[in-house]
Amino acid sequence: MDTEEPREQLESAVRQLLVERQQLLVTFCRAAGIAPGAAKEDEKSVLLHLCQVLMDYAALWQFEIHDALSRDDSPASGASDVLQAEQPMLMQAAKAMLDFNDLVDVALLEGRLMDLDPYLSSLGEVLAERFEAEDRVITVL
Repeated sequence: MDTEEPREQLESAVRQLLVERQQLLVTFCRAAGIAPGAAKEDEKSVLLHLCQVLMDYAALWQFEIHDALSRDDSPASGASDVLQAEQPMLMQAAKAMLDFNDLVDVALLEGRLMDLDPYLSSLGEVLAERFEAEDRVITVL
């Protein structure tokens, strides 16, 4: 049984989010740095890892932070207000993350890895905006 208070749980989730964000950035940079003509198995491995980290990151935000702030008994009502203001951007970013995951899944399922540079570039821009939005919520905490 979890004995942490809601505020401590939220702070713990934010610390974990920041650790996972760092892992996401490292993995993203690794995927973006795959040289054209790299071994397909290396490319596949890196892309699968990136997708896993993306989905883990999105789930942590949604289920550990967003949901906690959205509850009526939230220990941080000021952050809840900021969360509501940032919600459209956060939802758009979550959709872009899921779309990228689906794109990679389909490409790997069909056995074709196309040039993902434009998709990675777009994802990178969306992630940067998302991190800024998350940081605005986290700062209020």
